[in-house]
Amino acid sequence: MTSTSLNPYEPSLTVLPNGVSLLNAPSASRNVGVFLIVRAGSRDETADTSGLAHYLEHMFFKGTATRPNTLIISREIDRLGANTNAYTDTEEVAYYAEGPATVADDLTDIITDMLTRPLFAAEEVERERNVVLQELSARLADPEGWIWDRLGTVAFGGDQPMAWSAAGFPAVIEKATRDQLLDYHQSFYAPESMCLTIAGGAGIAPERAAELLADVPTAKPRPRVPATWGQGDRYTCNVRPLTDQEEPQIRMVFAVPGIPATDEDRVALSVMTHILGGGMSSRLFHTVRERNGLCYSIFSHHEGFDDAGVFVISTGTRPKDARRATELSFTEFRAMAAERVPEDELSATKSAMIGRLLRSTETAVSLARFFGGRWRAGLPMETPDSRAEAISKVTAEQVQQVAQRIVAGLPDVRLAFVGPEDQGEDLLAATEGYTVV
Repeated sequence: MTSTSLNPYEPSLTVLPNGVSLLNAPSASRNVGVFLIVRAGSRDETADTSGLAHYLEHMFFKGTATRPNTLIISREIDRLGANTNAYTDTEEVAYYAEGPATVADDLTDIITDMLTRPLFAAEEVERERNVVLQELSARLADPEGWIWDRLGTVAFGGDQPMAWSAAGFPAVIEKATRDQLLDYHQSFYAPESMCLTIAGGAGIAPERAAELLADVPTAKPRPRVPATWGQGDRYTCNVRPLTDQEEPQIRMVFAVPGIPATDEDRVALSVMTHILGGGMSSRLFHTVRERNGLCYSIFSHHEGFDDAGVFVISTGTRPKDARRATELSFTEFRAMAAERVPEDELSATKSAMIGRLLRSTETAVSLARFFGGRWRAGLPMETPDSRAEAISKVTAEQVQQVAQRIVAGLPDVRLAFVGPEDQGEDLLAATEGYTVV
């Protein structure tokens, strides 16, 4: 096995004999975070399997050869004073647990056991099917859930996996068989696509990790369908009539092409995004909410993928105010590219970002997720402190340059929204104009 050197409070990456990566990330914590991430998300599926990654996520908690049912797993986790969970996303699935550092080996044993020796009992497959379908229904019933679930259909569109919901298609879930789940597990859970991250006050020796992960599937990573922007409609909407007791509101998310996760402008873009819509002192919040009173919340966000990115502006307002809110938002957006941010605003933003970063990686499991996510994206194994240093070095010139790069994609803007009427064409037209802020 190959390994980097292990320094105190520095991450150490080891490639185990079977190809799985082990990432120890020690910190001064009394807890430990165990985070097993797999590069096998919704964009790795086909139209016939869209949703199996999510279905599998549920099924791994339903019993293993050594822990044959959910109750045994849950009681063992509880006995250790720990908690566990999982998620499915566009480019990965992840399984994680957090508990006292003294039980690091036990937690790692449970998580790795779930992924290497799942039972997929027929009765559990049937029972969990309805649970997954109800999760999808609940997500789509919520306006926010519907928008983020459908945003890919307009951002990318067409018959490409990047356009599909990470949660999957209900029609696939309804018909999925145990054999399909077994095949998906064996076909997509490739050792080279897996990384076990242990963060906090304990670590796992490579020899022990190799023992725990000896029975993982032996699949090979599969190439991904390249992401292509804007292959479908420019907007999608969910018209929901109001009752007499409801205040009319339209929830909307605008999206323009972003940059890949490893792009050299990624740090500058994170700073630009925060200045525009990263908090209560951001330009969008100040202009759209504080000065004009058009919304309760508004923010900007960027998500980078292997070969693409999505930059979004999200808010909610009264339908009659939607065009004005859109015009103000995109005027501020264009201003980021037109003029360099003043040094005092830049300094305050970087200070806020660094503070949030260090707070957000304070717990053992959040630190494990930080490193696991960087591994998945192919990013350097920098620590939160070194990431903070990179943020501190971003210049006003770099912020303006990356803003110009993102603003150049405005002709390809896309929109997803939920409201009492279809305002799509009017709102897209509003992104093209300027207004006094």
